[in-house]
Amino acid sequence: MRLYKTAILCAALAFGAMSTIAEAATRVAFVTAEGGLGDHSFNDMINEGLKKAKADLGIDYVVIQPRAVSDMQSSLIRAAGQKFDLVLGASFDMIEPMKAAAKAFPDQKFGIIDVGSDPIAPNVVGAVAKDWEGSFIVGIAAAMTSKTGTIGFVGGKDIPVIHRFFNGYYYGAKMARPDIKVLERYSGSFTDPAAGKEYALALINSGSDINFAVANLTGAGVIDAAKSTKTFAIGVDSNQNGMAPGTVLTSMMKRVDILAYDIVKSVVDGTFKGGINKQYGLKEGGVEAAMDDNNKGLIADATLKKMDELKAKVISGEIVVPNYIELDPAAKQMGTPPIDRPAAQ
Repeated sequence: MRLYKTAILCAALAFGAMSTIAEAATRVAFVTAEGGLGDHSFNDMINEGLKKAKADLGIDYVVIQPRAVSDMQSSLIRAAGQKFDLVLGASFDMIEPMKAAAKAFPDQKFGIIDVGSDPIAPNVVGAVAKDWEGSFIVGIAAAMTSKTGTIGFVGGKDIPVIHRFFNGYYYGAKMARPDIKVLERYSGSFTDPAAGKEYALALINSGSDINFAVANLTGAGVIDAAKSTKTFAIGVDSNQNGMAPGTVLTSMMKRVDILAYDIVKSVVDGTFKGGINKQYGLKEGGVEAAMDDNNKGLIADATLKKMDELKAKVISGEIVVPNYIELDPAAKQMGTPPIDRPAAQ
């Protein structure tokens, strides 16, 4: 009898151990883009998606914040060495580091947000918010709201992914108001608000009364410049309207929170499939122009109507917003319907 009870106890303990293993939370490591958490933008938005995944799906996650782009590869490899169920990275700057990490750890599942069109590796799933489509919408808002007939764009680094935003912004502005003048500048940094303010003030001195900040932490300086000159700024990635109510005309939200959540969910439910890049545009709810109490009344009803009208045409395919990365460098026009490319290109 004693042996029988002992056998039952051992079986129960074994079953309990198996249950614990079976029910163990999916472990995720999030390696941030340059700037880290607290950017009120790209990284914070991804983190919101992970918070939701923790609440909904019961995952555990840690955040690794590389000090510089040069630290990204070592951060990815360190995370992969700890055998997380998913190593999630972000930003165009991380593409090459992730290729190296994915090759070194072929059995590790990786995800990356904000990439180009080409798949990264067989064990990496990429996700792209069609920021060019979202930028198209805020370009319409800027062009139709501008009183000077000149609008601006302050990018972080002068790299292809930031040109995606500019081309969409330019295309939307020109579709809504062909005579609009669109200026562009690149600060060279995603982490320098002082530089953002300096570049924005230069654009304002050149007549631009609305400036789109696509520069992560540097963008805070663009918003500050708008506030001090009583002009408008346009935020990016997350809803930045609240950073300066009445000054931020709108924010081009990249719903990278949704992208992050979907990648994590695919690992949890067993549908993860590497070697692909998923795209989320206006049709999929991957991008949007933020509207809330902080910018209520700043955009005229006629402009809002135009934004909705042209958005519907993008969703139907009647309008194709140009993706800078996929453009033929020799092409002189872009988009459907075609317009001339910006002179600087």
